Amino acid sequence: MTDSESSDSEKMNVPDVENKAGTTDDQSNEGSPSEDLQIKDSGEKPKFRESDAGDGTVREDQILTGTRLYMCVLSLILSVSLVALDQMITAAVLTTISDHFNEFNKMTWITAAFMMPMGCCAQVWARLSISFGRKWTLLSGLVIFELGSLVAGVSTSMNMFIGGRAIQGVGAAAVQTITMVIATEITTIDKKPILFATMSLTFVFSSVLGPVIGGAFGTYASWRWCFYLNLCCSAFIFPFFILSYRPKPPVGTFMEKLKTVDFLVNFLMVASGVLILLGISFGITSDSWNTPAVISCFVIGGITLVAFCIDNFKYSKYPVIPTNLVTSVPLLSCLFIVTLNSTTMMVAIQFLSVYFQNVIGHDALHTGLSLIPCAISTGLASFGSGILIKKTRYVKIFSWISGFILPVAIGLLMLTTIHENQAQDIGFLILIGVSCGLNYQGPAVSALLHAPKTPSSNLLTMALVNFGRSVATALFSEVGGEIYSATLKSGLKKVAPLIEETQNPLQELLIKPGLVNSLNVHDRDLIRGKILVSVHDTFWLCFALSIGSLIATCFMSNDRLPKTEDVEA
Repeated sequence: MTDSESSDSEKMNVPDVENKAGTTDDQSNEGSPSEDLQIKDSGEKPKFRESDAGDGTVREDQILTGTRLYMCVLSLILSVSLVALDQMITAAVLTTISDHFNEFNKMTWITAAFMMPMGCCAQVWARLSISFGRKWTLLSGLVIFELGSLVAGVSTSMNMFIGGRAIQGVGAAAVQTITMVIATEITTIDKKPILFATMSLTFVFSSVLGPVIGGAFGTYASWRWCFYLNLCCSAFIFPFFILSYRPKPPVGTFMEKLKTVDFLVNFLMVASGVLILLGISFGITSDSWNTPAVISCFVIGGITLVAFCIDNFKYSKYPVIPTNLVTSVPLLSCLFIVTLNSTTMMVAIQFLSVYFQNVIGHDALHTGLSLIPCAISTGLASFGSGILIKKTRYVKIFSWISGFILPVAIGLLMLTTIHENQAQDIGFLILIGVSCGLNYQGPAVSALLHAPKTPSSNLLTMALVNFGRSVATALFSEVGGEIYSATLKSGLKKVAPLIEETQNPLQELLIKPGLVNSLNVHDRDLIRGKILVSVHDTFWLCFALSIGSLIATCFMSNDRLPKTEDVEA
């Protein structure tokens, strides 16, 4: 602890720290009567002010300008790109890794083991960052992420590899959440649209480049370099972040900060999420949903979720999700818009990859290259909407435009066939990218406009939005996988009597889709047709999610972005 931290902590007692770090002191967000009277007498319009961090510092302590701001943003971009890249880099080498360990039955766990902890731990990391500071929480997450990368890279068995992916997911939750929390904190509300646009542009580009890089490694080097790459990047990211981001530390001693963490609530939240997602994963990978493992996960997970809700919303002094966040209709609408919009795009990209690889017959590298139009259009639309929101101060209009275009864009994907039409595919991808990109900034900014003014509410609001997006992506990726597997199994049974070559069991195509390329033209077209039908069924899931995003937009606030002169710096 620094001398300044020690001197600050000596001037205060434990209850003071708890009031500043928590969200239960109703008086902490109220201005003094004399200040309110002065505003009324002068007739001045009160300026928009965001909440303090809740860690003993005030809002002004965290604002950055000039070179410090640009350096910090660059370090955040590097950090989030590392996680976004890893989130999709294995998409192109799933079969390669499964073939290496000769355990194709565990292939779905390569993705699930990463996504589950990344979603379930997101909000917990945000709560810890308020108690112990954003800088050291993010660095801890990076260390855990790199440890998982090392384990996955040197793994000698599939179980060891899956364990490494799970460790990566825990660290990725911290990196993805805290980078957005820091981005929320270092600028005022009028500058956030462009900053958020930059962050989302980075995330989308990295996510789409992931399969390209993974495919290149899988084809020309080794799949292990997908994880060694993280270790190489960290050698630059760690020192750069430490030097560029030096915020005022939270007030209080370590023991005082520890008292602001409700370990039971945090445990119940993570446990309930993991158990429910595990139940879905077990149901997908097993022959029946009636197995003891599946039923146990759902029952225990459901009970744990109820216990979390009771403890978090009724008894906890330091809740992971404060009650005033989930009782605000405008804020909840923004949460659902961001969650459903992002999930629609991620699930669509996931199964567009399946389409290009298993139906069209592209290799891993060309599959990634085929998705680049979506990344470019998403980035341009996202950055453009951020600039327009700042210039016009209108927020909701972009969500309306996106809400109406996205279902149409997803619906057009139903026109894809077993034969490649490159111009048509590029057009569809651009339309999806534009519709999703337009909706990245508005809901996040609107959520912060309606965030409560109690200490830490701003940070927890942004963390909640990120938590919803991460959990929904993990959940609906699993649901999409189940839809794809179930419909493909059914489809293969129907065409089985028509298949001329029978040297490979049809069910083996579920785990080794590359075998399709070895069949004759007649059989290949039959099977690719059934794969296409299964992919189309997952697009119906995306369509339903996009309609949900449109409905949520109806409840979004019409408030505009405050003018720069109306924002309290």
